[in-house]
Amino acid sequence: MSVRHDPRHRTLRPQLRRRSSSARYGAAAAASVVAISAALLASAETAQAAALPVPMGTAEPFAVLGGTGITSTGTTVINGDIGSLPNPTMTVTGSVVLTGTDHRGDGVTATAKDDLTAAYLNAAGQTSDFPILGDLAGQTLTPGVYTAGSGISISGPTPLTLNGGASAVFVFQAGSSLITSPNTSVVLTGGVTACNVFWQVTSSTTLGVNSTFRGTILTLSDSTMNTGATLEGSLLTRNGAVTLDSNTFVRPSCATPVTGGTTTVTATPVTTDTGPATGGQVRRVPVGSVDAGGGGTGSITGRLWSS
Repeated sequence: MSVRHDPRHRTLRPQLRRRSSSARYGAAAAASVVAISAALLASAETAQAAALPVPMGTAEPFAVLGGTGITSTGTTVINGDIGSLPNPTMTVTGSVVLTGTDHRGDGVTATAKDDLTAAYLNAAGQTSDFPILGDLAGQTLTPGVYTAGSGISISGPTPLTLNGGASAVFVFQAGSSLITSPNTSVVLTGGVTACNVFWQVTSSTTLGVNSTFRGTILTLSDSTMNTGATLEGSLLTRNGAVTLDSNTFVRPSCATPVTGGTTTVTATPVTTDTGPATGGQVRRVPVGSVDAGGGGTGSITGRLWSS
């Protein structure tokens, strides 16, 4: 008898079809499980890296903001606006080459200081993803919110590397100070930009001699950049003084372009507004005294107004 006409074969064919279908469904189910697991893992990683860009508002154009004045020694190059309030005094020994606008004591600085406070609180209030348990030198970190119960330090010769994509955000929360040692550096890789790196510092900031740092520093009290230190970003101080020494401020390419042209400040008078000027002139009425001779220092309190 031919197999084609054997009744037993007629009964086997549906069973084979059922087994084949079960195998296909089983493979599809396994693939679905793998896909779901991958999605859950990606979701967990995204949820863990919860850092959000800190809104800087009108403080964003500033390279330097102070609370109780700015002091600069040597030749400092600043790309970005500067301001200080409530004390607008700036004391220069040497020169400050400023590409940007000097807003010390004016209404622009007043608004920027309010936005700085809001930015500081935003950074401090973000939920922590990772604790900082030791020195950051030599570490490679992925995006997220990093929290130190006390100070943050970078003291070793090997750079701190922040790795991620162009949209990666890093927020560092220091329970006290931020201190970097001489010749240390922060390196950005994988597309990370300085515009998306934020350092919230509960007390003071000190950047070491010839160190290279990146990001927006939001400091509650005093900020100091030692000789030759370079910052790609901004040094923004809520309540304290800013002390500079032959430093370089680099404006990140991701930031808004600087306006205001380039000027060289040597004696730094800040002037008082005595009413509208005419003919597009700047009216300057000094308050206090200035010693501009012999390359000396000078400081005048007040405000600069121009039409």
